[in-house]
Amino acid sequence: MPQGRPRALRLEGTGEKLYMALKLTGLAWGTRLEAEQFTRSRRWLDCGLPRSVNTVIEDIRSGIAAERLDRYLAYFQMPAELFLDAAVGAYSPEFSCGVLKSRHQSRAVSPLDPRQDSVIFEHLNRQNDKQYLHDLVQVLGGVYDLAVRYKHSDVWLLGAAIIGEPTEGGLQAAGCLAVDEVSLDFHARLFRWHNYLHVHYASNDNQLLGYMMTPDPLQSILIRHRRPFYMKLDTLSGNLIPSPEPDRATIYALRQEPEGSGSMSEAYNALREAVVSQPLLTPDQPRYEAIKEILVREKVL
Repeated sequence: MPQGRPRALRLEGTGEKLYMALKLTGLAWGTRLEAEQFTRSRRWLDCGLPRSVNTVIEDIRSGIAAERLDRYLAYFQMPAELFLDAAVGAYSPEFSCGVLKSRHQSRAVSPLDPRQDSVIFEHLNRQNDKQYLHDLVQVLGGVYDLAVRYKHSDVWLLGAAIIGEPTEGGLQAAGCLAVDEVSLDFHARLFRWHNYLHVHYASNDNQLLGYMMTPDPLQSILIRHRRPFYMKLDTLSGNLIPSPEPDRATIYALRQEPEGSGSMSEAYNALREAVVSQPLLTPDQPRYEAIKEILVREKVL
């Protein structure tokens, strides 16, 4: 009786196609520093593909192991027919176009996304892994009052924001600000880069794009134990009226303590309605003293 592990079932004709797919997508192995090594690719590993170069070489030489075909298909984002149909050759235009199309789709990301470069992508993923994002949402998750002051202005505008569940590489957020009787709703993504949290945000109509930064509370025991919890964010954005300079503003975000059994969404919607009806920070508002306390603490008055 033969000993050891049973031999893998190999799919005839797929090895050469795997070689071409790797070549067309710029993946390689060995000492070619200019090529993207698949052993360093986070997405490759996320698809459950081999860490061992020898295993991949054997898939090329003898045909893809049947148990790994679905993983390769997930990585290349290609239909199984292109690998399994004997009438489609490894060097055929049909196969090449299928590979290159998937490569384009995987790289057609938003210009606001810093992960276009593979090295930056890996670095960002390491800093925003599942455990970090879980810990971050425990500290930041909730509904916030926003007090916004633009540069060269003494007027404080009120806004509302909600920071919710993790998404790919960061936390999801949404917000609202009323400027000159115009109500603006925003969507955003928060992520960590070294010792700061960065926020990419855009208005829902995509007319305004902006960027915020604030110290990472998980790296500061003083920040994460603030009670009530708040953040100071510095922001740079476009503007509603054409201007030779972008808008610069300081934002103080004060988290609201949950009341009753209502959901975060309900609390955010109620705060958003309050902002739209009264967008300026005035002494007669219930929130004035709480936000004023923050401003005094930060010595900005």
